[in-house]
Amino acid sequence: MISVITIAKNEEKTIERTILSVTNQSAINEIEYIVIDGKSSDNTLEIIKKYKNKISKIISEADFGIYNAMNKGIKAAKGEYILFLNAGDELFCNKTIEEILPKLNCGVVFADVSVRDEKGQKGTIDYDYLDDFELFYKSLPHMSTFIKKELFLKFGLYDETKKIVSDWQWFLKYFNSKGKYKYIKTPVAIFYLGGISTKKETKNLREKERAEVRNIYYGRKKQILYKIILKLTKNKTLLKLIRKILSSIGIVKIYENCSKP
Repeated sequence: MISVITIAKNEEKTIERTILSVTNQSAINEIEYIVIDGKSSDNTLEIIKKYKNKISKIISEADFGIYNAMNKGIKAAKGEYILFLNAGDELFCNKTIEEILPKLNCGVVFADVSVRDEKGQKGTIDYDYLDDFELFYKSLPHMSTFIKKELFLKFGLYDETKKIVSDWQWFLKYFNSKGKYKYIKTPVAIFYLGGISTKKETKNLREKERAEVRNIYYGRKKQILYKIILKLTKNKTLLKLIRKILSSIGIVKIYENCSKP
């Protein structure tokens, strides 16, 4: 069983599409659906309650930030795997969970994300393989990443002192402890631009928190090298080549893939 957890606060305009993308799943019997409402002051909770017969658990109470709310969901979850699909995001299609279930055979399983802006234009967040260069500047997409619940018991919950980057910090902790992953090259979720992580006013705080976390998991020389590379080019093909060269001489650390023998 998969525990799908939705975090919402004052999301009356977007919460319904998220709920429907879960409750309309063909494999709904394999889903435990938990919705955490942060004591919304608009109609979010009323919309959630419209679907109370299809939602396994509704928690509505004040929280101390998104990671406090996410940790509540983890504690309440009973599924083998956890997926965070926060308000506004959607599962890619009605058969998404049915199709992904047979492929869940690793501690962390992640897939692609279809990205859409307010005009409906589309793009894709995709990956080829994971290493510490890739994770230096971006995280795994939580809306398409399935994490075994037992890993939160082993590696701990999200750090609630961070406001934006705690999920990224958790992944760094996991992979630096020889955690394995599996990548599925197919879209699992739809992400709409405009959330907390895409707003301009969060940029400075995000960079401050990232710097604190990088100082834990990356040495000073490696940080300087990676920053120089990222300033020189954003070309995906060139970055991939650089990563391969640096990994061949032991500078870039490649994380272990469950899919490979």
